[in-house]
Amino acid sequence: MSYITTPSQLEPVLAPIGGDTGVGQRIDELPDYAWLDEEMMKVGSLRHGEVDWTGAEARAIRLLSEHGKDLKVLGHLLHCLQQTGDAVRFMLSLRLLNDVLAGWWQDAWPFHGPRGVRARQRLFVQIAQRSAKLGSALDFSGGGDAEREACQAACTQLIEQADRQALPVDDLASLQRTLSETPVVFLSSPAAEASSTAPPAASPSSDSFPAIASSAKAPEVRLESGNERGNRQALLRMADFLNEQAPGDPLGYRLRRHAIWQAIHSLPGTRDGQRTELAPVSADRTADYRERLSRDVDVPLWHRIEASLAVSPYWLEGHQLSAKAAMALGESRCAEAIREETSRLLERLPGLAELTFNDGTPFVDETSQAWLKEPEARSIPLTGGQGDPWQAGLASARERLADAGLQEALAVLDRGLAEAHSPRDHAYWRLASAELLEEAGLTALARQHYRALQQALADIDLAHWEPALLARLEAALAT
Repeated sequence: MSYITTPSQLEPVLAPIGGDTGVGQRIDELPDYAWLDEEMMKVGSLRHGEVDWTGAEARAIRLLSEHGKDLKVLGHLLHCLQQTGDAVRFMLSLRLLNDVLAGWWQDAWPFHGPRGVRARQRLFVQIAQRSAKLGSALDFSGGGDAEREACQAACTQLIEQADRQALPVDDLASLQRTLSETPVVFLSSPAAEASSTAPPAASPSSDSFPAIASSAKAPEVRLESGNERGNRQALLRMADFLNEQAPGDPLGYRLRRHAIWQAIHSLPGTRDGQRTELAPVSADRTADYRERLSRDVDVPLWHRIEASLAVSPYWLEGHQLSAKAAMALGESRCAEAIREETSRLLERLPGLAELTFNDGTPFVDETSQAWLKEPEARSIPLTGGQGDPWQAGLASARERLADAGLQEALAVLDRGLAEAHSPRDHAYWRLASAELLEEAGLTALARQHYRALQQALADIDLAHWEPALLARLEAALAT
């Protein structure tokens, strides 16, 4: 690991190394330390342009992860993370400093213990001042408000942590103000700008989105071996382009998830086999997304959720929320693509679904677990064959949902229900209506229908009358 782009890559740096205090050995006589110290002396000098930032970051990570915790090396690593102007890496630098303050800050070399209080304070002020300066150059064009909010949240946590340790927070407060004021600039290609005055062409793939100009030039994508951060950003830019040009095409949503997860090859470390050191996504932001999804879903909300995913790769509930937004906008193919890619991640990393963030919030909450199991639940046949009228009616209603909207689709099922004669037929037609509502994104209303049907059938021995119906009701109410 030589280039930090995800929260899990901070874990080796934060993890204790050994000994009573967990800070390892002194490292100021190691060759890597000498190289790093000499390289960073170029910063701000006439040789500033010669700094090997990638090499410096790699050695700082190796020293802190394998040999000993040293506050000077920490300062160099933070500088490496911040100097690129990348919002995600800047956010990770603030998280790293926050977690170090909460962990080995007071015991680390060379300023450990009570005698090192003043030296630690001076170093902290230097780090905070540099952070405030470099924060003004951040580029939020890749993730917009989501990346800005992530940086603000990390800065707020750091201020609180520093204040608890009686460290000066004036410069961090200045950084917080800068993060609130920095404009979000979304870059577009010259061709796209030139075409903005021409009449827009309607997207052939979806009626849910505004028209998109078809002449925008695709971003240039260059992938380099070993450059995880550069490759990730290139892929995310291409995913954004695809979503803009063809919002109803699943390819862009698949590519975004590949960009987010392609560098993750193992489970993040844990304290107790379950709880990781990773901070969860802001509870306020998650609650805001849930609340807005229960009301009026629009394309900007969907795009905002999508942008949030790149900031926290293990926030798998966000993918479920994005799929829910896609369904509400009539983009069922995109919703299914999102679910498939999320399932593939969990299959590739067994045990990931059982892990939690550092506050106990699960990576995969109950609602998301049920969402991931939807195809399995729906694979349970309504009855022994596919020729039953409610089965054909549901298939027809799904087609009408895509072509004419929910009202027309429900009308198909209402006609079937009106023609049903037996209680069994009535039950299946009502189940089909509830499933259609859920597929249309009206989850709360669908659950009301599921529950009403379950209560209506409470006195019937479903296990003997129709076990498949009982299984599907239980699967639906597990969400």
